[in-house]
Amino acid sequence: MRFETERYQLSEDPTKHQLSIIDRSTQQSLRTLTLQDKQRKPSRLSAVLHHARRQSFILVLPDIAELWELSYDPKAEPVYQGWVHDYQMGEGIADTQLFAPRKTLLTTSLDCFILDPQRPYLAGADTHGKFQIINLDIRRKIIETQFDHPVFPCESVIEDMGSTSILHLKMQHSATTGADHPILMINMKTGQQVKR
Repeated sequence: MRFETERYQLSEDPTKHQLSIIDRSTQQSLRTLTLQDKQRKPSRLSAVLHHARRQSFILVLPDIAELWELSYDPKAEPVYQGWVHDYQMGEGIADTQLFAPRKTLLTTSLDCFILDPQRPYLAGADTHGKFQIINLDIRRKIIETQFDHPVFPCESVIEDMGSTSILHLKMQHSATTGADHPILMINMKTGQQVKR
């Protein structure tokens, strides 16, 4: 897995379960992260999503129930890993470097994701029809739906409506619709179905 922007290159070493981040202009290694959860369970990297508005990369880790956001914003707030009693008092160890992993804990491993490029939302699903919309600001899901067939947010389209975004969620063939690939429209801010 390799992902590049004009400035950065992210490369995975699957044998070590590590991600290296390189400054493309200087070829300097900026950071190396081990892709594993708190219990040291490793994960592959199945996708990297670039949220240019947030100045961050989102790592999709299909083997663990976590989603990582790596900020390259020099004004990003410090990241505190683990339990901290009081952030305002400076308790705990803060990671103030660029690309500090800000982790969102999920209830299950998800793989197929789409990012709202204008807002702090992304939608993901697993292979069994579980679908979630996640708010990156508060680092938790805002809605979860269990469909009786697979859905494919990573193959879907997001429509910007000004005040919100609408996900045109691609679904597997369903006998109830008769369509090969029916589309369900969902408000990314509320998670509610939209009808037109």
